[in-house]
Amino acid sequence: MSDFATLSLNGSGLMRAPRVRPAKRAEGYLDRFDATTLWLDAIWQDGSVILICPRLNNLKRAVAAARFTVDGAAVRPRLAQYCRHTLIRLPAPSHPENVAVRIGDWQGTTVVHDRDTRLDGCNVLMTLSKDNHPDWIEDWGRFHIAHHGADAVLFVDNGSATWGPDQIRPALERAGFRQIVLLSTPLRYGPRGLPPFLNAELFLQTGVLNALQFRFLHGARAVLNCDVDELVMTPGRTVFDAAVNSRFGFVSFPGRWVHPAPETDGWPAHAGHTHHDAPRKTCPPKWCIVPGGPLRGFQWRAHGLERLPLRRMFQSPNAWFYHCRNMALLRKVGNVRSSPFPGRNYPTGSVTGMPSAV
Repeated sequence: MSDFATLSLNGSGLMRAPRVRPAKRAEGYLDRFDATTLWLDAIWQDGSVILICPRLNNLKRAVAAARFTVDGAAVRPRLAQYCRHTLIRLPAPSHPENVAVRIGDWQGTTVVHDRDTRLDGCNVLMTLSKDNHPDWIEDWGRFHIAHHGADAVLFVDNGSATWGPDQIRPALERAGFRQIVLLSTPLRYGPRGLPPFLNAELFLQTGVLNALQFRFLHGARAVLNCDVDELVMTPGRTVFDAAVNSRFGFVSFPGRWVHPAPETDGWPAHAGHTHHDAPRKTCPPKWCIVPGGPLRGFQWRAHGLERLPLRRMFQSPNAWFYHCRNMALLRKVGNVRSSPFPGRNYPTGSVTGMPSAV
């Protein structure tokens, strides 16, 4: 089941091929690669239907030559290709019911979503998640409500097998959000490549971020991109205020890996990650943006805005996020209830001073 207007190429005879050559693919690459999604979502905005696609790769020529219709009327597509996604824009002066594409003898159709205004004016916490424990989700929400004034959450579940929407929604409600938008998509997250192509074809997260931007977030006060195993720190202010008060309506901040104490075993909570490495180990930045601000034309990615120049000038002073290492690892190794590193020797016993998740 999906809450997105997703079109599959199944039955068309077409498949997306990886750009990463076989020698640079990790084991299981093709099993995790999305070869069949033509577009993730279809959204009407400002006189156009926008189709958010995984990067088309070898499909680009066939799609550019395809026949597109909006409510039965033929339209000419305009393609824009980015690192991990492609946008197709189709002219539509008013919100249509559906969009269709014909390639040879095959035709596919989906509905077209209108812009959703439920999150207008909100401080929105946004994430894509799979099989995160409901207790983690609740604590993550409580923390960002208490410390940053988040009043809405936009949560996308990626086909969780253990803790799905029926468990996620009560956790978000217990956290205390005023507005909850919970969506699901079963699409493949994407494969890992070998250096330097580690993340080259992780299509889903980039596609979801931009679908959410177009469909739900244009009128939000500010939006924080933050995973369930991450806690944002901005002493003396909220991250949403930092973005709103910045010159360009956008701030980024680096991550710091943190761990439980060496003797800790069992199911780790955020607040149990009280130790850091020495020297500190950092991870790629996260960000907060005013969607309708000066940078509204940029495409969103997990760790920044695509094609944004002079990125260092947007780094917020005295801001960072804690990335809880054992939560990330436990999620990746499956439904286990003990640390993947029992007895691990940490380089330092220094406490991070991370506040409780309330």
